[in-house]
Amino acid sequence: MGLRRCFLILICDTGEFCWELQLELGSRECLILEMVYLMERKGNLIKLTDLSSDFIIDLKYATPDNFTGVQVYQSADCWLDEHTAQILIKAKEIFEKDGYRVKIWDAYRPIRAQKRFWEIMPNDDFIARPPDMTKIKKFRPTHMNGMCVDVTLTDKEGNEIEMPSPFDTMDERAALNSSGHSETGRRNGEYLKQVMESVGFQAYECEWWHFYDVSTDPAPFSDYEI
Repeated sequence: MGLRRCFLILICDTGEFCWELQLELGSRECLILEMVYLMERKGNLIKLTDLSSDFIIDLKYATPDNFTGVQVYQSADCWLDEHTAQILIKAKEIFEKDGYRVKIWDAYRPIRAQKRFWEIMPNDDFIARPPDMTKIKKFRPTHMNGMCVDVTLTDKEGNEIEMPSPFDTMDERAALNSSGHSETGRRNGEYLKQVMESVGFQAYECEWWHFYDVSTDPAPFSDYEI
């Protein structure tokens, strides 16, 4: 295979040209470079579909089909912290071997959306308080830095499998350890938790679908429009 001359151009945050690098590489290496440097980024966030097209993206807050009854996000693009995206892909690969697919209900959530949710439902068990960015000194993994995901599982055809409760159930049924779940729903929820925690996530006890990335340092919260 012959060599190709690849041009790698870096654009500064200001939008101005910074520098250009010419490399003699094989066709495959050039393609990899193009893929890496064409990925869209927002700070620590990347678009999950730039890394994998195997997920089912169904962001509930990009539609009126959520507890607010209105569309909160402007687009249905799924943004995540890059590390969070990588370990989610590891979990996806485990689920695939067992015959399942991963459906994503929520990922990165801008601060403005968090404020809107708190206005509608100021409940600490189900809605995180919007941060005061003038006072915050330490960050933690949340939707507001793209380090949390709300997920469920489907079969290979994309049909959701039974879980303990519907998404955004705002009562005790959302907890995996709540009584009253069907045996199938409880078993599937425990399986989801087991796999997610094996790759570096931590489950939230009040919501079976909600997982934090606790295997890397938290990024700052942000308010990118999505």
